[in-house]
Amino acid sequence: MCITYQTKRTKHDIDYLCSDKIGMDPQEIITCYRAGQVKKDESGGILPRPLVVVFKSVETATYWHNGGKGYRCGIDNWVNEDLCRADREAKFFVREERRKRLRMRQEQMKQVEKQKLAVQSQ
Repeated sequence: MCITYQTKRTKHDIDYLCSDKIGMDPQEIITCYRAGQVKKDESGGILPRPLVVVFKSVETATYWHNGGKGYRCGIDNWVNEDLCRADREAKFFVREERRKRLRMRQEQMKQVEKQKLAVQSQ
């Protein structure tokens, strides 16, 4: 699960983020921790790191990542399932192909509209 929310590194703060800010039931969480290393941006601020949450049940995990579509929690928080690199790339490829097909259909519709306007103006 990726959370772009800045908190301190204590276990209490991460639990607070999961339960109070996002609304996850603390009884459903087995463990949660920050992933990755602390990195700073150009201005010296700390970049947000993903928060990995392990749930007790598959149903809870499926609810929070919305069946793989992601779940928006407030302005800065987004919940995604934690996938290995190959699975992430496969899903990305599927999304890109879907976007290409959508763009092609939109272009075709624009061409049809232009042809209709050209015929009407003659």
